[in-house]
Amino acid sequence: MNILYVIPDLKKVSGGPRTRVSLFKEVFRKNGGEVIEKGNKLSSSLKPRRLSLVYVESATNRISFIDVISLFFLRLYSKKIIVFVRDIYIELFPEEYASIRGKITLFCNKISNFFLTWLASSMVFPTKEMGNIFFQKNQFFPKRGYSDLPPGTIVEIEKRVLPDFSKKIGIMYLGSTRYQNSGFSTFIEFAEKYAQFYNFFVLSGDKDLKSSLSTTSINLTTLNRKDIPEFINVNNIAFALHTRPKNKYDDITFPIKVLDFISLQIPFFSENHLPLINLLGSQYDLFSSISRINDIHNKIQSIGIEKYEEYLEKLYQVCIHNTYEKRYKKLLEQ
Repeated sequence: MNILYVIPDLKKVSGGPRTRVSLFKEVFRKNGGEVIEKGNKLSSSLKPRRLSLVYVESATNRISFIDVISLFFLRLYSKKIIVFVRDIYIELFPEEYASIRGKITLFCNKISNFFLTWLASSMVFPTKEMGNIFFQKNQFFPKRGYSDLPPGTIVEIEKRVLPDFSKKIGIMYLGSTRYQNSGFSTFIEFAEKYAQFYNFFVLSGDKDLKSSLSTTSINLTTLNRKDIPEFINVNNIAFALHTRPKNKYDDITFPIKVLDFISLQIPFFSENHLPLINLLGSQYDLFSSISRINDIHNKIQSIGIEKYEEYLEKLYQVCIHNTYEKRYKKLLEQ
């Protein structure tokens, strides 16, 4: 029996983390595993049994007392426990926790991470580079082997239908606009400048976003994941913008929305973040300085159908080699 243990309450989590955990839940259940999450943690964790693997999806903040008890018992029953650490924000930006409340948050986070490291037989991070920094910054933690486990892709049933380039094409922004360094203002700037060339779409569940976009020509929509491919086809969407700027944090983490673009087979423009270079190769020629919107517009105008088909094939190949099923198999090999 293999178990996925979910520390965060998914009702309070949105965006990429919810997507990642939800898709891992499907894979574990498909392979005969069990999911332990809010609502069944103690009852499912305390009963004695033999377990092959417990994979723990941690949260960005502290763990609860129920998690401590539940995970302690699962450690007794399982051959191995693999813990996924989502981010190390407190390690890289401790100055942001200078207030009394911030110091309490930092302390509780440290204690939680120490417990999870002690608990684990091995650990995984979005990138190996994040694991390197995690242990460099926490040299008093127990030493554990670690690897990378980025978010995965979903293979659509059919390959993407080509957009109609004889008509006005669409450009998409996907996901949250509120988090720090989202770069969403760049998308708005692009949309305002090139409204005569393209239709612009934002797929986001952020609250109160409609009012802030009311003076623009941007179309705002909230959709279930399964409805997005049809939406893309109906609205002739050809490209997406990943507007997150370069900084020291983004070269050690992995944006889940990029895996969504790849799954949806939407060629996308992005800064050349190191994890994306490792995934797509340095020859992916839609890496661009996001702030240079004129260059992005000129690049779009230069792309013909043959080149666009090359992008689709590239994304499709990357997609089928990076599914959540393959991530699951990697866990079993740890």
